[in-house]
Amino acid sequence: MSPTRRASAARLVVGTLLALVVAAGCAGPTSSSGRGPSSGPTGEGVVWRSGTSADSVLDSYRVTPWNTDDAEDPRAVESPDAPGRTAVEYTVPGGGTRSELEPAYRSFRPGDEYWFGFAVYLPSDFPVDTSDWQVIAQWKNSGDGSPPLSVQVRGGRFVLDGGEGIGEHWSRDIGPARAGARTDLVLRVHFSDDPDEGSVDVFQDGREVVSDYRPRGGTLYPDEVSYLKTGLYRSDDISQEGSVYFDDVVIATSREAASSLASSS
Repeated sequence: MSPTRRASAARLVVGTLLALVVAAGCAGPTSSSGRGPSSGPTGEGVVWRSGTSADSVLDSYRVTPWNTDDAEDPRAVESPDAPGRTAVEYTVPGGGTRSELEPAYRSFRPGDEYWFGFAVYLPSDFPVDTSDWQVIAQWKNSGDGSPPLSVQVRGGRFVLDGGEGIGEHWSRDIGPARAGARTDLVLRVHFSDDPDEGSVDVFQDGREVVSDYRPRGGTLYPDEVSYLKTGLYRSDDISQEGSVYFDDVVIATSREAASSLASSS
């Protein structure tokens, strides 16, 4: 083979390899679960969704050794408010701390923007009025300490909270937290450690209650990423047992997709 033909062949090989690398880098994020194959997203714009039946609802979550602490492991149960639907129950006894799961989806980086839908049922004996913190969803930072963004229940309200890990604690009211009732929460989060860029919208039961809120600590911590956790993580000063049920959890690229939560009717 002549030197010219050898050079052309080499360029072809290099070009093919570069194309493969670019294609791999542009592919959508993938996720894996320690429990087996996920039930998969359903609906346009949905990138992750919890399972829908007793034998699949936990398949789309990671199995980790650190998300149950002085509490019961999360379990699949019949939904208390949506007949025929399987929910995930998280129960923490009095003095306990944590029962959570991590959706098997990638971490969130600066510049990412996603919509999150949570169909949450608080039973009639849930201690909604406590002044102590109770986290039902958090975008946990990759480092130690409190997350840059979480959804809490305290004082009879759903509350956005975050920033304590960098000394910029903030809190923003969402709306009433009713025991014995289902609540649909849909959030848009633009992830950034820049307070001028990081922002949050919240819809409660279809009504916008927080619009373009920009936490003073941003929605990420500098040089870190965040990942979603759902369940119940709370102060061990709470002496009353508490359970929370998630009928559905959705991660999506649009409000419409994130709002496609399992019906409570």
